[in-house]
Order: sequence, then C-alpha cells, then structure tokens
Amino acid sequence: RRDGDFFPLTVNYDEKMYAAGKIPGGFKKREGRPGDDATLTARLIGRPIRPLFPKGYKHDVQIMNMVLSADPDCSPHMAAMIGSSMALSVSDIPFQGPLAGVHVGY
Repeated sequence: RRDGDFFPLTVNYDEKMYAAGKIPGGFKKREGRPGDDATLTARLIGRPIRPLFPKGYKHDVQIMNMVLSADPDCSPHMAAMIGSSMALSVSDIPFQGPLAGVHVGY
C-alpha cells in the first residue's frame, strides 16, 4: 500500500494458555481475545522497531509473535522483541536493525 502518509506496522503478541500449562475449562474451551498484557507487549515491541525503518517506507509490515511454550524464569516478552528484530533483520525488508531489549526491575 502506498497511499497515506504513515507507515502501516502491525505487531501482534499472543500468549496461549497452554504455554503456561493451563487449558481453559468450563463450557468454552477456546482462548479469548488478547488481554491488556498482550496489547501492552505488542506496543512494547512495536515502538522501538518503528523508527528503524527508512523514511517514506509505506508497505504493510506485520509482526506476529505467538508464545507456544514458556519458562516461568524467563520473560517471553523480551524473547518476542528480540525474535521480531531478528526476523526483520534476515528478511528482505529494509530494516536498520537489529534491536535488543532488557527487562529492568521485578
């Protein structure tokens, strides 16, 4: 897409319940829509990545992060950020990365 004056970057972060060893119970066995934590993590990933694209780049870019398995001692949020940066770095998209992130605090 080349119309518009913005860069259409979409970042999705989805943490499945079975990644933490839980299966939804009750009548509905499906996962619900992403919660606030997933939305904030997607924004946490997208904000430092957006300025690393060249000015005037107008093509749609989607970054999909899906946590399938997680270790309770490690943050899947930072792994998703670094994985997103690495995926963009090895692609043909003009990305001026890579990017690294750390989680400071508890």
